[in-house]
Amino acid sequence: MPPEIIGAFMALGVGFLFAAGVVMARVGLVSVPSSTGNLISVLSGWVPIAVIAAIFYPNELFTLPAAAYLWMVAVGAINFPIGRFLNLASLKLLGVARANPVMATAPLYSAFVGVVFLDENMTWPIALGILITMGGVILVVTSAMRGSRPQAQPVPNAGAPVPVGGAIATTSILSRLRTPFYLGYGSAFTSAVVYGIMPAMSKQAISYSGNPIVTASFTLLAGGLIMALAIGPRIPRDLRMSPRRGLAFVLAGGVTMTVGVLLLYSAVLRAPVIVVSPIVSLQPVIALIMAHFFLQKLERITWPLVLGTLLVVAGVVAITFGIET
Repeated sequence: MPPEIIGAFMALGVGFLFAAGVVMARVGLVSVPSSTGNLISVLSGWVPIAVIAAIFYPNELFTLPAAAYLWMVAVGAINFPIGRFLNLASLKLLGVARANPVMATAPLYSAFVGVVFLDENMTWPIALGILITMGGVILVVTSAMRGSRPQAQPVPNAGAPVPVGGAIATTSILSRLRTPFYLGYGSAFTSAVVYGIMPAMSKQAISYSGNPIVTASFTLLAGGLIMALAIGPRIPRDLRMSPRRGLAFVLAGGVTMTVGVLLLYSAVLRAPVIVVSPIVSLQPVIALIMAHFFLQKLERITWPLVLGTLLVVAGVVAITFGIET
């Protein structure tokens, strides 16, 4: 079997693992702050990876060129303290169904980076597959958003004093931007951009060693240290206030997503970024279905869900066909 096809199947596994991790983390984030939850999810994945790397690959840990460590630190610093943190924050503020549509735009950024900076070929089947996959993902998850728009804010009293210089309009805009609705979607959009460029950066980072475990041990360590420095004083208080059940779900979600990160590194070693990213974008659909059955907070299966799922499958088939051509 060609390595590109193997990479495509690995990317499909990444989508399942990320979806399962998101659903488990969502349960824990009900009672755990996003920042501390993100740190737990990163460190819970780093510990077993670091142990495996130290036992089986000790000679590879500190013999790589300096550029390799710079790339691994860059990936860890951007992916986990920014990308995963904002992803978890959007899940906490919006829930799985409303945050995932924005995450489905990540392949657009991956395709742009892959074609412009990595000289990867964009064939017509792959381009069509990206569009069909994204269309299916967006159709599936937006069907759960109907009726979830924020309620209109009450109009100020007519007799209230009006600040000079249009201050009411400015205050109204700022207050709306601070609501969970807009903060959640802003976090999801920024996280989608980060996740969109991550496959290309990961491909560059792992190209020096070719070992996903060694690469993940450094990227997770860099991300965990930066998060710990950023929220250090809050960690003991958050751990005391968070119930053990919530911490356990966040930890389990972090370990699951870390296995997904390992599989992602393996996938980008074998297949182009413009192939891996749209297949990984199956994650929102898988997460929505899992949430429907395990969280029992989403809509029942509807025709938009069925049609969207069929579009996603058709997109993956088109991408796979594009690899062969």
